[in-house]
Amino acid sequence: MKFTVSADIEIAETLPAEAFTDPAFLRRELETIFKTNWLFVPERLSSGDDGRSMADILKLRGAHAPFSLLGQPFFLQRDWKAKLHCFPNVCTHAWYPLIEGPGRQKSIVCQQHGRSFDCEGKFVAQSGFSAKTMKNFPRPCDHLQDLAVGDWNPFFFACLGKPAQSLEKLLAPMKESVSKLPIGEFKRTGREEVREVEGNWKQHSWNYMDKFHIAFIHRAPGGLADALEMSTYQTELYGLSSLQWAYAVNPEHGFDPKYLPARFRDPKHPERRVFSLWWFVFPNMTFNFYPWGLSINSYNPVPDDPNKTLFLWYHYVWDEKKYAKREEYWLSSQVDAEDIHAMQQMRRGTRSGFAPRGRFAPGEEAGPHWFHRLVAEGAA
Repeated sequence: MKFTVSADIEIAETLPAEAFTDPAFLRRELETIFKTNWLFVPERLSSGDDGRSMADILKLRGAHAPFSLLGQPFFLQRDWKAKLHCFPNVCTHAWYPLIEGPGRQKSIVCQQHGRSFDCEGKFVAQSGFSAKTMKNFPRPCDHLQDLAVGDWNPFFFACLGKPAQSLEKLLAPMKESVSKLPIGEFKRTGREEVREVEGNWKQHSWNYMDKFHIAFIHRAPGGLADALEMSTYQTELYGLSSLQWAYAVNPEHGFDPKYLPARFRDPKHPERRVFSLWWFVFPNMTFNFYPWGLSINSYNPVPDDPNKTLFLWYHYVWDEKKYAKREEYWLSSQVDAEDIHAMQQMRRGTRSGFAPRGRFAPGEEAGPHWFHRLVAEGAA
């Protein structure tokens, strides 16, 4: 399936419905978009979860922690020079898992046949294998594949292929916007979810970028639309990331201006306060900064099932008192439940056979248009 989304929003059409339902297109996305872009490393381990964060586990040299991403096994490894690595959790001999849980040791030893690697992923030894008795050994593929990996404060990111751009460049706009916040002091909470939900991963990302749905899906009275000054809603686009924000109807529910750059202040109305900074990082990460802290979402494709999304949701708290008010002021669970229901309905329409390619409202849908274009270009 080949298609384009015009750069001219006045004539551009959305992705076709087939892009959300065709297993072949999903496989193409996994081989293109999801191998050239940075992905959020889940906090929850694939096995042996002991409640510690990835950051806590990986503080020491020699420490490692397994995780699963897009249905594939990996592990993070801190070598003895303190450098961070991301390796497939697969032995290069007979493909047995190398790491069963969080731990710390000087070498990585496969529990099936004893093949060992150092903490930098280099083959060390295995009974019966020797450069003296074998030709062309060890080969490059006998070492562990060292994937692109990086971190920002307590968060880790990996790229399963060659990154389209550096992690530093990708995160620079977001980091600038929250440079006055003490991100390093945010504490991971037990409030986290990993669940499979209805709808293609792109539907969830599209919905996140959609300003229009707030007035309807999160409608007043008692919805998110009540909490925002919608006339001040803005979308800022930065290459592979975007920011949405608006002022709070009740200034007490917004950020203290001293914690945000001056550009978020309204000189004509100094009493206004930013309700939230909603950052989307392509292809599937959201970083939602609130006066109480940070909510991270990741919309992960489910391999071989374009109709489902593995939804990851983590909370990192800065102000405990405000966090206790998150349902009352910022409507955290209510907004989530409304979005999930909307995605169930959208999935039905997408699969109906009566879904034409839509259009974008030029003055209101720059964000969705930006996202559709990135998908079309990334999967080309």
